[in-house]
Amino acid sequence: MVGFKVSGSAGPVLRATAPGGPVYAADGAAQRVLQSSTLQQNRVLRASAAVFNWWGGPGVILVAAVLWLGARAARRRRISALGLRCAEAIAVSSAISGIIKGLAGRARPFVTPGEPWHWQLGRGWAGAHYYSMPSGHTTAAFALAGAATVTLARGAPPYRAAIATVAVLSALLVAFARMYSNQHWLSDEVVGTLLGMSTGVVIARWHARHPESAFDRALLGTADA
Repeated sequence: MVGFKVSGSAGPVLRATAPGGPVYAADGAAQRVLQSSTLQQNRVLRASAAVFNWWGGPGVILVAAVLWLGARAARRRRISALGLRCAEAIAVSSAISGIIKGLAGRARPFVTPGEPWHWQLGRGWAGAHYYSMPSGHTTAAFALAGAATVTLARGAPPYRAAIATVAVLSALLVAFARMYSNQHWLSDEVVGTLLGMSTGVVIARWHARHPESAFDRALLGTADA
């Protein structure tokens, strides 16, 4: 059992009085492994983490925008729709993630090493050190993966399985990169994965049930010739 107490003049703080439980145990174990000197000194892992930290941040936004606006300029509506679905999923899931992060006020791993049970309600709004739950990068990467997978399945291009696989694998690597960089706990990544993927799938499925909506007509333009 994990007990909590509320204290602190800067705001209500939730801190485990008897740390334990499988979630916190997994959080602590993952941090110990990924922050070990052997892994941290591995040049391949360090370079990979840098790449996927970028992908989960500006990378997914840039790709979604290029697909949407570039394909619209070229009058390729299906590709433009793919980009728009991804952009919608990223925007909505990131907004939800930001609200949760601000309210939860969970301390990042580098703030409280080995102690994943530190939460200060509302403190996430005041500083990035308490903005850990959930992972925004992972949320965005899985939002793109979920939206792309559903949208491509509707169009049934021959390369859809490969694109969906790459999108999901890259999102998983974003989750790894965020933990490797000591920015998030394992449970932050799990919640970000579920939030991003479910948002992407729901948005893409809604549009599949409502083709040619006013929203799409305004933002996608005319269909392919």
